[in-house]
Amino acid sequence: MSSQRGNVSRTRAQKHKNRHVFKNDLHDKTPQQMRLNAMHVSTVCQRCKDQIEWKIKYKKYKPLTQAKTCAHCKQRTVKKAYHVICRDCAVKAKICAKCLKSGDEVAIEAPEPTPQEEQQLQVEMDRLIKSFSERKRRAFLRYMQKGKKQPVEEPVDDEQEAKAQEKAKRVAHTRDELLDKIKQLNLAAEDDEDDEDFDDFSDGDEDEDDSEFDSEEDEEDSEEEPVKSKPSKAK
Repeated sequence: MSSQRGNVSRTRAQKHKNRHVFKNDLHDKTPQQMRLNAMHVSTVCQRCKDQIEWKIKYKKYKPLTQAKTCAHCKQRTVKKAYHVICRDCAVKAKICAKCLKSGDEVAIEAPEPTPQEEQQLQVEMDRLIKSFSERKRRAFLRYMQKGKKQPVEEPVDDEQEAKAQEKAKRVAHTRDELLDKIKQLNLAAEDDEDDEDFDDFSDGDEDEDDSEFDSEEDEEDSEEEPVKSKPSKAK
């Protein structure tokens, strides 16, 4: 029996299985539920992130009605449910905001940038791509606005769930990823310039070869002209 103490090696399959995947917004289209589905869980370790995402997925998540007191700074700055410290303290100490494990032990999910940080990042990126061509500038702006998909750990066979995963919320690229993209575009621009220089050099060689060939033909024509004129004098 599954309830037998110490019995963790059950071999039979699950008796009850739902025909359709549970959807938390099937009968709940409220703005609060839509915000929860679009929320990016950050400043926590992978284990705590999975727990919070499971609560959101199966409508077990209970958001805070008012800010909680942070366990580090003792200020009422905790605005996310199930977190025990605020975002600033978690970033400074490099620990999980839920279980308080260090970043050396577990991987911590990077926090979402604040509106001020997003504005500063936008200004910095505009300054870096100022020297780009219009084509590369637009390509970088599309890459920046599109963001990236969150990785899906477990593929699902159900079509509805697969479609929901395809439409998964995107998160913004980090500053390091944007800088890497700028480096790639810079290298591509340098390669294009090298190709153009090589084409110009090759065109110059061809022009010189053509001019030499034309000069040789002119010399041959000048040598042939007096030969043709001798028979006319003989006549």
